[in-house]
Amino acid sequence: MAQPVAIDLFAGAGGFGLGFKMAGFSVPVSLEIDTWACDTLRYNHPNMVVIQEDIRNFNSSSSVTNIYSSKPDIIIGGPPCQGFSIAGPAVKDPKDPRNSLFQNFAQWITFLEPKAFVMENVKGLLTRRSAEGEKVIDIIKKTFTELGYFVEVWLLNAAEYGVPQIRERVFIVGNKTLKELKPPRKTHSLELVNKKTIQLSVFDTVNLLPATTLWDAISDLPLLEAREGLEEQTFTAEPQNEYQHWIRNYSKTLYNHVAMEHSERLVERFKHIKWGESSSDVPEEYGARRRSGNGDLSGISYDQNNRRLHPYKPSHTIAASFYANFIHPFQHRNLTAREGARVQSFPDTYRFMGKKTVVSHKLLQREERLDEKFLCQYNQVGNAVPPLLAQCIASHLKEKLQLCPQAIGTH
Repeated sequence: MAQPVAIDLFAGAGGFGLGFKMAGFSVPVSLEIDTWACDTLRYNHPNMVVIQEDIRNFNSSSSVTNIYSSKPDIIIGGPPCQGFSIAGPAVKDPKDPRNSLFQNFAQWITFLEPKAFVMENVKGLLTRRSAEGEKVIDIIKKTFTELGYFVEVWLLNAAEYGVPQIRERVFIVGNKTLKELKPPRKTHSLELVNKKTIQLSVFDTVNLLPATTLWDAISDLPLLEAREGLEEQTFTAEPQNEYQHWIRNYSKTLYNHVAMEHSERLVERFKHIKWGESSSDVPEEYGARRRSGNGDLSGISYDQNNRRLHPYKPSHTIAASFYANFIHPFQHRNLTAREGARVQSFPDTYRFMGKKTVVSHKLLQREERLDEKFLCQYNQVGNAVPPLLAQCIASHLKEKLQLCPQAIGTH
């Protein structure tokens, strides 16, 4: 039978679309504005049409149907969420154009009339209000209800669907059947990770697997010191569990496993950080120094930076800037882009293009280095919808909407 079709908007590096492909969907078109993210999409999906463009340039029916003239089964996407995020400054600008990009997403729904749509965003969206005091989530629900969709809001934790990471995200799901679909059934339990502490009834965890831990995800990858690693290298160990067998996906080459170029002083600081601790917990003499170069301690502690991850628990949320957020559980360095991709559930065959890291986009703008003002590998990994979670959502929708038989052979 023909595959159901999903169109991916605000595609980034393609995690959302990849999950739908893993569930048996065809994803013929992706739209993304960032150059390096588009390079990643084209490398990994050579048969997909990648539209490198600002979605705001598609504001007429003809401009959209020129790209895809049929009605797709589902449209997916994650409009940029900085304006909604609970991270960063507490006061958000209601006029931030990123807060209204869902309207452009809604235009594609209007023009292409899919059977369903899924829009991903941060948990903070649920408490965000407009300048007039109206809840943003209510504005979004009303917009899609008026287009003829039954709208649900799912708050899903990726760790409960096999992803080795505590990652809560909001999924706004609309369907034309006008019936409640309800979220996909959980497959994994956080409570089962530490079996000794379980005080649940047998019914709470029936048929659930223990949540996948960080070490489950990355323990087979080559050990690296700071400044070591290559964009292409060979594996040095066999996969050690089912997750690693699955995520290797028969790959012979290991991509994007390159350690950060830490200074000796920073490596020394990392040595004093234990599991669950961060830079703010190190002895004073190993603290950050002022940038003036005179060697004085800065006195500033960044408790969210350089937190050493616990190997035997799921990771904390992998964010766009995770290269400065987390330290490897056993080595004195930050995670590599590949380790982040493992935690996000990207198969090892999926290669991220562009530079490993770049300096802040504000600095690049100021210095007019616009040829580098793109999403680096770490940004692409951290911004993505975890493919395994996307696959669970896609399989669930395919069954509920009776789009076609289930895909087989998936994780």
